Amino acid sequence: MNKQNFFDLNFDQLKNFLIEKVNVDEKKAKMRTQQMFNAVYKKNIKNFNELTTFGLELREKIKDLISLDKPKIVDIQKSEDGTIKFLLELKDKRNVETVLIPDKTQSRYTICLSVSVGCYLSCEFCATAQISKKLVRNLSPGEIISQIIISKDYINDWSTQKKITNQVLMGEGSPFFNLDNVKIAIDNSKNKDGLEYGRTRITVSTVGVGTKKDGMNSIEWAAKELDVYLAWSLHSSISKHRSEMMPINDKYSINLLIPQLNKYYEKTKLPIFIEWICLEENMTEEHAKELIKIMKKVPSKLNLIEFNPLENKHFKAASQEKINKFSKIIQDNGFLSLFRRSRGRDINASCGSLANKKSVGNE
Repeated sequence: MNKQNFFDLNFDQLKNFLIEKVNVDEKKAKMRTQQMFNAVYKKNIKNFNELTTFGLELREKIKDLISLDKPKIVDIQKSEDGTIKFLLELKDKRNVETVLIPDKTQSRYTICLSVSVGCYLSCEFCATAQISKKLVRNLSPGEIISQIIISKDYINDWSTQKKITNQVLMGEGSPFFNLDNVKIAIDNSKNKDGLEYGRTRITVSTVGVGTKKDGMNSIEWAAKELDVYLAWSLHSSISKHRSEMMPINDKYSINLLIPQLNKYYEKTKLPIFIEWICLEENMTEEHAKELIKIMKKVPSKLNLIEFNPLENKHFKAASQEKINKFSKIIQDNGFLSLFRRSRGRDINASCGSLANKKSVGNE
């Protein structure tokens, strides 16, 4: 019999499972759910035998019906700058990567989470897009949130003072192609009995997908259901050029997305992070002027991202002089512009570099 994976359920789903499958009394179901969430997400139990607040008979029932299975670590790489990259193996033997990025003190981390094996998109400047589309599939809620549990285990992050202080869903895949599972993972991250992260400690990225979900535009739906920071992978402010880099722009154009992003801001009151990879071809004065027009329409902040060259691609990283000039134009027009230096470049852990490859010696 296939067991229900604990990490695939949010609080309400687990409560209903306990009532319907484990025959827990409805009056006690909320309390039992809180106890289980607290035991797994805060006390880091590895086996339901450790649920000592539950009677033996109830523990045995839960063990028979629910698993705490997580992906397996098959490779760990450590960068000279302190970045840590995990290559994980899923149940179907597919692989996915997770990255821990340290701050300057090496005492706190941002975790970069993947939401799928590879990516459904074909952005020209991203290594993840080069993973065979035959391997691509969405991750389950448990496969997403387990990346946090595995990382917390590795750096012993189980005290009340978190070492992993921020989550960015910016690894492999596009969260808006996996919204239902992303929502469950974020629910459990934000739940006070779960991992207990505040809404401003989590950022979800999107290229901008304007599909309908539950009668709403998906960006509007995300504002209501996720309620976290949103990062828009824009990378070019000129539509024709953006389509060449990111074919999805042909379907969901900049002009189509602007009013939807405004609705996200209106609902959450959180500014949109505009993500911009620094290439020779998009760090021009023309791009800057067009970007300013967009930023005047969308409450936003600009994140300039250092480009990591790819094999067999024509893109060239912008010079620091070009980056500084571009950033100054944005700032002189009253907008915040920050340059993000790549981390983990020596282990292919930086932005746009995840490709599910083992380190040398682990092939």
